[in-house]
Amino acid sequence: MTDGEQRPRGRQLWLVPAEGQAGQHLVADVAVNTPTRQLYSYAVPDAWKEAVRPGARLRVPYGRGQRIVEGLCLRVTGQTWDHTCRPIVGAQPGPTWLSESLVALGLWVSDYYLCAPWKTFAALLPSGLRTPRQTAVTYVRATGTPPTSRLSAKQAALLAVLGEAEMPQAAALARAGASAATLRTLRQRGLLECATRREPAARPCPWPARPVEPGPEDAFELTPGQQEACRQVLAALEQPDGFRVFLLFGVPGSGKTEVYVRVMREVIRRGRQVILLIPEIALATQIVDRLARRFERVAVLHSQLPERLRCDTLEAVAAGEVDVIIGTRSAVFVPCPKLGLVVVDEEQESSFKNLAAPFYHARDVAIKRGQLEQVPVLLGSATPALETWYNVQQRPHYQLIRLPERVPGARLPEVQLVAGGGPEGRLAHSLLSPQLRAEIAETLAAGQQAILLYNRRGYAVYLRCSRCGLTLRCERCGGHLIYHRAEQVLKCHRCAVRSAVPVRCLDGTCGGRLAQTGLAIQRLEEDLRAAFRQARLLRLDRDTMRRREDYQTALQRFEQGEADILLGTQMVAKGLDFPRVRLAGVIDADAALSLPDFRAAERVFQLIVQVVGRAGRREGPSRALVQTAERPAAIIAHALRLDYEAFAAEELDVRRRFFYPPLTRMVRLVLADPRPHRARDEVERLAAGLRERAARVHTGLRVDPPEPCVVKRRGELLRYQILVRGPLSGSIQRLLDEAGRDKQLAPRVQRFTIDVDPVDLL
Repeated sequence: MTDGEQRPRGRQLWLVPAEGQAGQHLVADVAVNTPTRQLYSYAVPDAWKEAVRPGARLRVPYGRGQRIVEGLCLRVTGQTWDHTCRPIVGAQPGPTWLSESLVALGLWVSDYYLCAPWKTFAALLPSGLRTPRQTAVTYVRATGTPPTSRLSAKQAALLAVLGEAEMPQAAALARAGASAATLRTLRQRGLLECATRREPAARPCPWPARPVEPGPEDAFELTPGQQEACRQVLAALEQPDGFRVFLLFGVPGSGKTEVYVRVMREVIRRGRQVILLIPEIALATQIVDRLARRFERVAVLHSQLPERLRCDTLEAVAAGEVDVIIGTRSAVFVPCPKLGLVVVDEEQESSFKNLAAPFYHARDVAIKRGQLEQVPVLLGSATPALETWYNVQQRPHYQLIRLPERVPGARLPEVQLVAGGGPEGRLAHSLLSPQLRAEIAETLAAGQQAILLYNRRGYAVYLRCSRCGLTLRCERCGGHLIYHRAEQVLKCHRCAVRSAVPVRCLDGTCGGRLAQTGLAIQRLEEDLRAAFRQARLLRLDRDTMRRREDYQTALQRFEQGEADILLGTQMVAKGLDFPRVRLAGVIDADAALSLPDFRAAERVFQLIVQVVGRAGRREGPSRALVQTAERPAAIIAHALRLDYEAFAAEELDVRRRFFYPPLTRMVRLVLADPRPHRARDEVERLAAGLRERAARVHTGLRVDPPEPCVVKRRGELLRYQILVRGPLSGSIQRLLDEAGRDKQLAPRVQRFTIDVDPVDLL
C-alpha cells in the first residue's frame, strides 16, 4: 500500500472491543509526519510486534480520511482500551538506542520550543539512521546429490566443511582452503547451490581507540582554584541525585580546559561517558587534537561530517565504544547509555542556538538532559551569557566556581584603548592607528605573533554615490551590498545575493560616480601587506575559509609558526590557544553597538574580552589594543578591565528596566510572504488576537506591536515580526499553547516560524 492509498475502514473493525468490553493490546505512541504537536496512539498488530520499538519507522493512518503517513515510534506499552484504536499498517526497524530518557528529552524540546515532535526527532535521529546499513551476503550449501565422478582434494574439503549446513561463501572457502574456481566447478556439477540475501551490515568503528600519550599538561600541578573546581564537580558524581549546573567562571587562560580534562578522566574511570559541546566547527580541530592524545576513545560530531560517518559514530557511542564525544550543538542528543557528565565550553556563544525548527539552544537542552539523567552539567566561560549569570544568582541547582587567575607562567596582557577615526570616509587612510601599527612592528621584530580582529567582511562597507548620496542596497532584503575587490563583485551578507559592480549611480537622473565608503577586512589586509612586507599573513573569514579543511589548515599553520599575523572576523576570538601570540588587536570594537538588538552590548563586551584573552597565554609580556571609532562606551571600559561582574550588574539593570531577558521570557513570531498586503494583514490579525488572549492569561504578558524585521526581505519573502514577552512563570507558554489549540497560530502566509528564546532579532 502506498502513502497515498486509503486504508479500508472495514479492516479496522477488529480493533473495536466487543460488547463494550475493554481490550488489552500493545499500543505505540507515534510522532506523525505532520505539523501537529500531538502524539497519536496506534495498535500494534501481531505481525509487526518484532519490528515496532522506539525509533522504528512506521506507516500509519492519519486524519478523517485515514491517509497513510510516515510516523516514528516513541513508546510501546501494553494498554487497556475501550475505544477504537487504529493499527499501524507498516513498520521498518530503526536504531535500537532511542532510550526512555532521550524520548523524554525530545518531547521536552518539542513542548518548550513549540515544535512538532516529528521535526524535533528528525534533529535527534539523522536521516541515515532511517535506512539501516545492509550488505549482500552469498550463502552456499551442498545439494546432497552424490558425485558422479572423482572429487579433487579441495572439492572434497569444501563439501566436508559444508556438510548439511548453509554457510556464507567467504567463510566456507576460507575454512576449506578452497578457491572460487573450486566452488564454481561444484556448482556446475550440481553439487552446490548459492543464494544471495541482504542482511544488516557490520558496523565499522569510525573512531578506533588510540593509546594515551602523556603530555606536558599532565605534569602541571593544578592551581587551588582548579583543584576546588574539580572537587565540587566530582562531589556531585557521588550523589544519587547528581544533577547540578556548575558555571566555571574564569578569566581567559585560567585553565578551564584542564579542569574539564581532569574531571572527564575521573568520570571515564568510573565507567561512564562524557559529552563536550563546543560552539564552532573551527574549534573542533584544535580541541580534538589536544584531547585525542589524552583520552583513548574519542569521537567527533559536527554538521559537516558525512551522513554515514555520523550514523556510524552514533551507533558506536550507543554501543559504549566511545568515552568522550566532542561536538557542536547537535551532539547534545548523542545516545550515551552511561552518561556521566555534560560539558559546554564557551557556553555564551550564540552558535549553540539552532536557527531552524526546532529552534533549540544546545546549552539549555544540555541542562535539561542533565536533569533527566541526573548527571552534572559543567558550563565554562570567561564571559557567561547573562541568562546563565542570572540563573546562578536565582536558582538553587546552579553553582558558581571562580577561576580568578591565569595558570602559572601566563599573565593577562596589558590592555590599552586606542582612538581610531572610524571607517566612514577614510578610504585614503589606513584602518591601523599609529599605536597599533607600532605594536605590530615591535611584535614581529621580536619573532612573536599577532591576532587582529576586524568584524567587517569585504573590501568596502558599501558603495555610495558621490553626488546624490544613494547607497547600493540589496533588492531582496534591503541590506547594504558589500564590495569585494578580489572577486570584483557586490555581495549581500544577509541573503547571499551577488551582483556586478556598477560605475555610475543607479538613479538615471543623477549619473554621479559611486565611491567606496568605509573600509572592510580585505582593505585592512592590503594595508597590512603594504606596511609589513616581510610578514606572513593569514586571513580567516567566510570568504577565505569555505571548508572545514581550510580552517584546519590555517590554524595549524599559525600554531606551527608558519604565519606571523592572523587577521579575521569574530571566528579568531573563539577560544583558540596559540602560545606565541603576544599582541591582540581589535579594530572598530564599538561598531556593533549601533545594531538594533538588545544583546548588542553583551556581544561587544564578550568579543573584546575573548580577543584580549588570546594574548599572554604563556610566559612573557603581552599587549592588547582595543581601537574604537567613537568615544568609548561604559561597556568597553568594563571590557578593558576584564570586569565582567560590573558589566553584568549594569546590563541586567538595563534589561530589568526595559523588560528584556533574562528577567523575562521572549518568543519571536515571524511571518513571511511574497505578497506585501497578505504578510501585513496576517501579522496585524495575529498580534490583535494574541493581545486579546494575553489579557486573559496573565496581566504581565506583553505583545509588542507588529513591525517589519530588521532584515525586511529574504529572497522574495517580506518579513514581519511580533515579540511576545512575559514573566518567567510559564504564562507565555500557556498563552501560545492556548492559541495553538484554537488554530490561532496558523496564519495564511508562506512561512511562519516561532522562535522561543531568540538570540538573533534580524
